[in-house]
Amino acid sequence: MNSITPVLDLHCDTITNGLGRHYDLADGIARFDLGKIPDEFRWCQTCAIFIPDEYRGQAAVEYYERALEHFQRQLELYPQRIGQARTMTQAEALLEEGKTAAILSVEGGAALGGRLEMVQKLWDDGVRMMTLTWNGENEIGGGAATDQGLKDFGVEVIREMERLGMLVDVSHLNEKTFWQVVEKSEKPFLATHSNSRKVWDHRRNLTDDQFRALAERGGIVGINFCREFLAGDPDPTAEQMVRHIWHFLELGGEQCVSLGSDSDGAIMPSFLDSLSGVAVLRDAMLQSGLGEELTGKILYGNARDFLRRTLG
Repeated sequence: MNSITPVLDLHCDTITNGLGRHYDLADGIARFDLGKIPDEFRWCQTCAIFIPDEYRGQAAVEYYERALEHFQRQLELYPQRIGQARTMTQAEALLEEGKTAAILSVEGGAALGGRLEMVQKLWDDGVRMMTLTWNGENEIGGGAATDQGLKDFGVEVIREMERLGMLVDVSHLNEKTFWQVVEKSEKPFLATHSNSRKVWDHRRNLTDDQFRALAERGGIVGINFCREFLAGDPDPTAEQMVRHIWHFLELGGEQCVSLGSDSDGAIMPSFLDSLSGVAVLRDAMLQSGLGEELTGKILYGNARDFLRRTLG
């Protein structure tokens, strides 16, 4: 793409945020807004339908359906600017056309309403990855704020997801649930928006052992831009963010590190308040000694290769 820099971001909450606040993808309100993507970038964005923990059962299913309708409306409103990709091949074709590629995901398996057949429904809707829980407990298992592990229904869900090809996302799991997923799953899985707990000790970040297990399975991690998960400082710097990247690389993660911004679902450092901040992050990565090739892999190539292998 010549001087154009491709970016693949594994997680944002813009669809659900837009549903709740009644805005569209080009209203100029969201951080991930079609009008705010700098000309130097081509953008592939995984858009999550986030299910808040207060929704369970049929209420969660209905919430998912409302958010799905909002997502589909965005595609209808801006067909010349964004398209849905169900495979990485489709995403790359959209980028080549100069469009933004949107991959649909779900954050919170409560969206299933406790019904296994809903996994097929989500797959047919184009959902290609699902975070099993948010912070609380749902029908699948326990999130980061609980000590509940993986439930029997959760094991069934993982098997059905893997049968279909839907990716299991372990961000937001507690350690007990995480290791049970490692035991019960067979295919590569990912953590779409999680950082290093060694660099900053937060329950939402991954331990070194968790990262190694994910990498050994052929998975990938998206670095989260949320201030709370980066450092104890009120406004972390790009250099502090790069420390998470370097630590994962030191654990052997050259093929396993990517971006998972959590845009419109978290408070960002000031240098990342807009999408142009990714250029600041890119420069900080280069200045840290990562080099052009590895920086490009973290911005785009690693996630592209992972999704090529898993989604086609």
